[in-house]
Amino acid sequence: MPFALPHPDDRPVRILFVFAWLAGGEEEAEIRLLAQSLDPARFRIDALPCARSATVHDPAFRSLRNTGVNVDDTALDYAFADTVTYLAKKITGYEIIISCQDVADIYPALDRLQHHPPLIERGRSVPEAMVGPKHLTTRYVGASEDVRTAAADRMPGRAQHARTIPLPEMSAQRCRRLWNWLRTRLGIAPAVPPSDPVLPLWQSLFDEVLAETAAPPPRLFRSFVQGGFECASQRLQTGRRLDVIAATRHDTHAGGDYSQLAQMGLRTVRDGARWHLIERQPGVYDFSSFLPMAHAANQAGTQVLWDLLHYGWPDDIDIWHPEFVIRFAGFARAIAQALRTVSDEVPFWCPVNEISFFAWAGGDVRYLNPFATGRGMELKVQLARASIAAMHALRDVDPRARFVHCEPLIAIHPDPGADLPRSVAERLDQAQFEAFDLLSGQIWPQIGGDPSLLDIIGVNYYPRNQWLHGGPGTGTGIDVDHPTYRPLSDLLFATYARYHRPLFIAETGVEDNRRAPWLRYVAGEVSRARARGVPVDGLCLYPVMNHPGWDDDRACQNGLLTQQFIGGQRGVDAPLSVAVAKAVTDFALPR
Repeated sequence: MPFALPHPDDRPVRILFVFAWLAGGEEEAEIRLLAQSLDPARFRIDALPCARSATVHDPAFRSLRNTGVNVDDTALDYAFADTVTYLAKKITGYEIIISCQDVADIYPALDRLQHHPPLIERGRSVPEAMVGPKHLTTRYVGASEDVRTAAADRMPGRAQHARTIPLPEMSAQRCRRLWNWLRTRLGIAPAVPPSDPVLPLWQSLFDEVLAETAAPPPRLFRSFVQGGFECASQRLQTGRRLDVIAATRHDTHAGGDYSQLAQMGLRTVRDGARWHLIERQPGVYDFSSFLPMAHAANQAGTQVLWDLLHYGWPDDIDIWHPEFVIRFAGFARAIAQALRTVSDEVPFWCPVNEISFFAWAGGDVRYLNPFATGRGMELKVQLARASIAAMHALRDVDPRARFVHCEPLIAIHPDPGADLPRSVAERLDQAQFEAFDLLSGQIWPQIGGDPSLLDIIGVNYYPRNQWLHGGPGTGTGIDVDHPTYRPLSDLLFATYARYHRPLFIAETGVEDNRRAPWLRYVAGEVSRARARGVPVDGLCLYPVMNHPGWDDDRACQNGLLTQQFIGGQRGVDAPLSVAVAKAVTDFALPR
């Protein structure tokens, strides 16, 4: 069965020229030269003017678009602040940014990001080179030696980062016309059409800055490629308690499951401590469902990231009541103490899994317990309070404790056919970060959030995580071949640029025959993000084992391992195992 392939525009190195204005002349000639002469399989050139000029700009736009340059004129009618906001999001989708004409909008946009693509400033005159800061400028390219020298004087300690590349004397199109005329009329043309001498200088510069952006080797987890055991334990609307760990018999076969994954190179896993089993009576803790799993992990040499609240809690607690926070913190303290009796390794905890999804599904649309509507934000704040209290309790027991916060990573796009402002979809898209902002104290600081609590960011990403909003197909998912689809590497870049915290793919997977192709796509995007300086420290296949569906007990064929045993071990999905083996090799940790 064929699966969607990434849109071809997402594969080359993407370069964005940002202008104060664009109305023809030398700037247009330079972009045209690069667009026509650079290998389109390696490079894609886009342009974004930030304001209108007195000169008519439409001919310049049409001329560039005819050469394959995408000219984004969205910001032409924006106020300065809106342009900065638009740029801050736009530039995360490019490998290189080139600013021209001392454009005033670029530095405020970069200042909003804690990680940004390399910035090359292009200057034509000494006054341009003398204006503005240079601390975020990766390279300054002057049109003459005087311009380069002026820029170098403003780059103390790194004057070598100021270069000279003259403006092109003629476009590639004029070169080809001259070559054709010489060849056809006089018979004296060289064998190969001439190219402008500035081209190798630009290409060399692009390669140079790209080589400097890679993230350091990953060292956060015991293995880069990981497996996550589905551990949901919520009450269903029927009243039945879900317990996926028990349903898959992982609780009684944890040692074998951990060892089998370790043999495949997966020495770090996500797993769950089931609160509803451990605290059946208030303040009374029975760890018989947890300690055997912890001992099995220790014996197998497996590092576990333990979920403490994966949608389920004891029946006697009202999740809306302040007591919920107190009880959860007490549970966290007790389980941390229990784990210390098993291992002295640094513990990793996920206090509350998917606060954002939990709040929406349980507080707005009645899909998850507590089956409320119109109370999504209230539930989100309550879950954040509980997570914060639990983290303080966990650190009281072991100050070395690390925290992973796993949230869906999504992209909501405005439907181009909808009669709605782009800002509507943008607001919905940005709401995905509210859980991280609550935990770090950026919003609602009165609940105790603190930057130190936003330790490791886990992003959960599936094929259904991007969709259009505002049109008749609102909520309809788009796949990787859709022209609006944002590559996963861009979403990872934008998340890191926002928080500057180590991150990992905490969940990813899909059902049936797309499992292996999807893992290859995600692994490729992780590699691409790391090449852009994003410290992605792990990739967790989730769920790593097939399991019964939440709502109907159907057989979800989405794992590397089967529920069934073959010769004493779980069965293995062969195509996915090949993809996993390649990912383990590609992301081998340094010794």
